[in-house]
Formats: sequence, C-alpha cells, structure tokens
Amino acid sequence: MTTFCLAEIVRHALSDAAKMLLEQNQAIRLDISEKRGVSGRCLGLPSLLCQEQRIPFIESGHHHCHEGWIQVHCPFCGDGTYGWHLGFNLEFGNMNCWRCGKHIVQKWLSSILPLSTRSQTGQILKKYNIKNRHIIQTKRTKVRQRNIKSPPGTGPMSPCHHKYLKDRNLDPLLMEATWGLKGTRYLSGGWNWRIIAPIHNINGRVIAYTGRTLSTEIKPRWKMTPKVNMRDDPKKLIYGIEKANVKRGVLIVEGPSDVWRMGPGAVGLLGIDWSVEQAGILRQFKRRFVLFDPGFTSQKQAHKLACWLAPLSGETEILSGFSSDPGDLPQDEANNIMRELGLQKRNA
Repeated sequence: MTTFCLAEIVRHALSDAAKMLLEQNQAIRLDISEKRGVSGRCLGLPSLLCQEQRIPFIESGHHHCHEGWIQVHCPFCGDGTYGWHLGFNLEFGNMNCWRCGKHIVQKWLSSILPLSTRSQTGQILKKYNIKNRHIIQTKRTKVRQRNIKSPPGTGPMSPCHHKYLKDRNLDPLLMEATWGLKGTRYLSGGWNWRIIAPIHNINGRVIAYTGRTLSTEIKPRWKMTPKVNMRDDPKKLIYGIEKANVKRGVLIVEGPSDVWRMGPGAVGLLGIDWSVEQAGILRQFKRRFVLFDPGFTSQKQAHKLACWLAPLSGETEILSGFSSDPGDLPQDEANNIMRELGLQKRNA
C-alpha cells in the first residue's frame, strides 16, 4: 500500500513537472510572439538574443548607441579595432555597421559563435523569430522643394542690424561678404527684425535659412525655416560647411554666431544636440576639432561627438579650457586659434 501511494505521488509529481515545463515553454513562445508583434517586427528580440547567448552589447544611453538600437562589436570591419560599430535594430532586426555597412544577421551570428555551436545558428535565430536576411525598411520619401524661398521681407541689413554686429565686435561688411547675411524689418511676421543667414550644403546650395533676433526679449532667439520647407533633411544641416576644406580640416562649433567669430573653416551644428547624420558628414574631414561652449552640458555633448568620430580615419580633438563661448572670444584670439589649427591662412 505504501509503495502504491509513493508511486502515485511520484507520478503526480512528474506530471506536475511536465505541465510546468510545458507552461514555461508556452510562456516563452508567447513572450517571443508578443515581442515580435502583429506586424512581424522584433520589438526587443535582438537584445534578448544577445543576453541569452552571452554576446556583449550596449544599449541606448551609451554615447555609441542611439534609441531603437543596440550596438555590438563588428567582426567584419577587418581593421583590428574593437568598437561598438555594428548596430542591431530592435524593431526590425536588421544590422548596419557605421563603418562597413549592412550585414545579414545569420552571417554575423555564425561568425561570433563558438565552432561547436555554429551549425545551430539557424535554430537559434528561429527561436527568437529573427529572419536570416536584410530587412528593407520602407519609409515615405519626402519630396523636397527644388528652390527655397528666403523669409518674407528679407533684404539688405539696416543700420540696426549693423549695430547688433558691431556691438559684438563683428564687421558687418565682412559678415555680408563672407556669409551672405541679410536682414528683415517690421513686415516679416515671426521673422521681424532678424539677421538672416542662409544655410548651404557642402556643395554650396542653399537648403534652409536661420535668423537671429536683434532683441533679447523675443523668443526664440534663432528661428529656422520650417522643416517641411527645407531643401534637405533637417538632420543634415551644418552651417558654414560650404566654406570648409575637407583636406585641411574643420572646427566644429555650436551655432552660426560661433562660426561668424571663428571664420571660414568653422562649422555650426545649430545646437548641441548633434545628429548621426551630421557626424556622418563630418567624418569625411581628415582633421576634426570640437570647440563647444564651456558649460557642463555642452562639454558632455562635445565628448560624445568626439567619441563617435575618434575611431574613424583621421584625427579628432576636443579643444577645452576656454572661459567663454567661441562667439564671445576676442577676434584676435579667434584668428590665432584658426591659424594654429591650420584652418586659416597665416596672413588672414
């Protein structure tokens, strides 16, 4: 009798364990299914794959990683570096290295797994429901205008505009000749009484306008062409890029007023929240110097940008130790900096 009861208990225990295992497997499949989503997107499965397979990765918040991606080491670059170059998209599951381009997930996984488990690559990917191919993301292409109009009422600068520049020790005539500055008056709506600066692409074509108010009471201080009216992707705007020399190098500052002070060879990112698209354009310059405002937030962003650019071909350097913004430097000091960096001719 005792034996029968013990055997019955064991059978019940085994049955319960089997049910529990089945429920766990169903929960895993359900969890993966939910993460995959109705549309077939990955929704975080790449990070789950890396966690369970013990593949090193970094997440959004690290200076090498942007929202919606994780970064892993790229085995395809072939340059001997050990950086977080290869991005793994959390939503679509596609991979892209910002050095050597797109890659197929199966090839990446098979190249980093131990030899003993490489034959299981397909099964592993199937477990996480990640496709073994490039995933082509279809995005609506915005049709940009062929010609962009200057802000309403734009014309030659008035004495008021000249006074604003002179008060900041900037030569109005030189600014007009070098940067094509113009002005608006009182019939320009939201653009009233601003210094208007055209923004060019690297080929010298005007793609947007920005305007600095003459008053300290009007907000925003800088006004931009609406994004829908810009001739190019807003994330690619770099002020002064058309006057920088790729072989000589570039000084990267925050805004147009910094560029006016430093002169040709300096470019402005139109703020400290730089984009990967801007960094991608700047990577073609052989020498890259970053000079942001001395505040903590600005310097933090400067270091993030420098860390992004540093592994790339060429030189990247942060300039620090200044007590004022680049735009507030004495003109002689600004000229000396540009000459010392080799970005301005000695007789300038």
